[in-house]
Order: sequence, then structure tokens, then C-alpha cells
Amino acid sequence: MRTRNPFVPAAIVAALTIGSLAACSSGGNGNYVTPQTPGASSSSGASSGSSSADQKSEELPSDFPKEDVPIVDGTVVVARGDKDNGWSVTVQPSGKNGFADAQSALKGKGFTEQAGSSDSKAVFTNDKYTVAVGTPGVSVTYTVTAN
Repeated sequence: MRTRNPFVPAAIVAALTIGSLAACSSGGNGNYVTPQTPGASSSSGASSGSSSADQKSEELPSDFPKEDVPIVDGTVVVARGDKDNGWSVTVQPSGKNGFADAQSALKGKGFTEQAGSSDSKAVFTNDKYTVAVGTPGVSVTYTVTAN
């Protein structure tokens, strides 16, 4: 019988927090955030009220487990990783309840929420994957690892 290390979920939450903060403070570094289209960065004219609508959504990595790990609807601003090292995905949700929607979708797919969740961070597990979900504000960041 395989036992789980109780420190793994805590380490994933810590990594998620660090990754979320790095993505927020990257200053537009192409390694973390998709560059905005010229209209999205303009502060005048008709495009001043637009944001994620002007951004092109990134593609999820080809081996991301789309069928097993639901991602909230919205603009994917970060999509990195692979099966061997895990994936990191940050989404600018189309709705106002992105984090709650992410939690609900994971529970709906049979994931179990681990103890220690808060109103901005949670870790979910099933037989195949461990998913840490967090929100530094409006966006939702997923860190997914294969078990």
C-alpha cells in the first residue's frame, strides 16, 4: 500500500504561492505572461475598457490532462510544463467567481479537497493527479502534478 507524504500538499501550496507571485510581479516577462496586444495596453481611446478580451489565450501543453483536470473558462495567460515535471496554468476567468468555479469543477470531477484550504488556496487530489489551485486576486493558477 502506498502512503502519501503529508508534506507534499503543503509543498505544492507553497510552490503555487511563489509561482503566482512571480507571475504577478514579472513585469511582463515573456516567460510568465503572454504579451498584450497593442490595444490592450493603451490607456486611451475605445480600447481603454478592454483587458482580457484583447489578449490571445495561450494553448495548454499538448500533454496537459484536459480530460481529467478541468480548467475554468477564460483567457489562459500562462501555460507551461510537461508530464514529467508538472504543469502550471494561469487563467484570467471570464466570470467573477473563478476560484469558486475552479473548486466546484475539480470536486465535480471526483477530486478530494485536502485539509488546510482557504478562500484563496486549495489542494485537490485523486488517484492520478494532485492539483493546487490559488488566486492572487482575479486570476486562477493551477499547479498540476501526476501522482
